[in-house]
Amino acid sequence: MKKWLLGLIFASLLVMPLTAQLVSAEDQHIGIRDEADSITVSTEYMTVRILPSQAHLIWWYGNVSSADEMYKLQLLKIQEFTGDDAILDDKSELGGISYSLISDSWSYAIVQTAQELTITMTLTGLANGATIQLVMHVYTTDVPINGTDQTVDALTELKFDIIIENWVFSPTAAGIAIESFLTEVQNRHRVRVRNGTLNENGNATRTMQFISDKYDDQAVAYFEWNTFAHVYNSTGDLVDTVDVGTSYFADMISPPPGMGFEEVQDHLWLTYPNYENNMKLIHDPTIGLNADLLASSVPLYVIPLVGGLAGIAIVSAVILKKKRA
Repeated sequence: MKKWLLGLIFASLLVMPLTAQLVSAEDQHIGIRDEADSITVSTEYMTVRILPSQAHLIWWYGNVSSADEMYKLQLLKIQEFTGDDAILDDKSELGGISYSLISDSWSYAIVQTAQELTITMTLTGLANGATIQLVMHVYTTDVPINGTDQTVDALTELKFDIIIENWVFSPTAAGIAIESFLTEVQNRHRVRVRNGTLNENGNATRTMQFISDKYDDQAVAYFEWNTFAHVYNSTGDLVDTVDVGTSYFADMISPPPGMGFEEVQDHLWLTYPNYENNMKLIHDPTIGLNADLLASSVPLYVIPLVGGLAGIAIVSAVILKKKRA
């Protein structure tokens, strides 16, 4: 084989895997890239793209710029609800103060240490004087979640604290709720969103799972949250721990087909009871991946690498054939 052909193949081996890789920060475990319209966080096992103006998280397996499956959580709005109890029974109970979380008014700050990366997003200027924050954490070691038997897994999960401060409730409000939307964005094969909590009563955490037919209908990614939230007063004292409820609607137009366990219920509302005015509520959900399952597949950079080598082989064969002719 000609020396130039050997050199070309060797160069492709070096360059093509690198095209899929994100640039890591100085910390060897967690990379961060802050761009005009997005923040990208990367570890050896997971990449998360955060769109600050949309309260929008997209995550996928590997330290790569794209993937065959990419999972999305979008926080759409925060809204009060009414009723005779602290449960959001139906969409007709949604009413009172409402704010869209898709806003250019979000600001953010990034702090990185050897142990963790923290991104704090803040939304201020709401008409009732409230402030909303999303404080996101990626850790280099496993971190226990207080009050549960769960941990935040290092480098494969992102925990984010939902902080609602100084909310002033309407007179008839039974509580407030956050609407979220879950989906898989690549649509290259079937990925379903389902309730992964087998028994919600008595569990300290609940979960929504992404089920992929590519992986024999196993859970490849998830959105998980505690069933409780803490309430603090203006001096930072813990004054209450409230239950976090859930309502599942297939969409926000047609009537809900049921509560809780149907598949394709991608509109999830996290609900919090009226916990009195001018307090601070903190709730900490998590997004993550089943890294062990996903790692069993072919590495993401192998596909373009094999394709590139095949292309080089075809071109080389044509050139050699012409020369011999």
